[in-house]
Amino acid sequence: MRERNPSRANNAAQRDRQIVGREDDPARAARLIHDWVAKQVAARVVGGAPGAVRVLETRNGDCNEHTVLYVALARAAGLPARAVAGLLYRGGRFYYHAWPEVYLGDWVAVDPTLDQFPADAAHVRFVIGGLARQVELVRLIGSLKLEVL
Repeated sequence: MRERNPSRANNAAQRDRQIVGREDDPARAARLIHDWVAKQVAARVVGGAPGAVRVLETRNGDCNEHTVLYVALARAAGLPARAVAGLLYRGGRFYYHAWPEVYLGDWVAVDPTLDQFPADAAHVRFVIGGLARQVELVRLIGSLKLEVL
């Protein structure tokens, strides 16, 4: 988590300690972080690039904000985590969506935006990484032809 103001970054690390406590089981810690983000961050479209400290302060955001906050909190707890993006199948259609993955012996997709731990099979990952990598997905979306079997 790269933040310009060290005291704000320290506040995020303190929040992480409050969420995870003394939990030393990685899967349980990952679940605690997921549950906290799912319950504490309201699903709202916000402008600008998502930042973990801003999301922690405002408690608002779409899938990108949920993802960056989860990744930052998981990493602060010592859990390898990354942002991914792809398509989500809902109501007979595919939509852009971002969600985190946490390493628990293998990469596990979790989705605090939709409150899924682990995330279901309707999540189709195309890119690994933050917004810079997700731009690649935008170029693909218009040319994709998908069929659900």
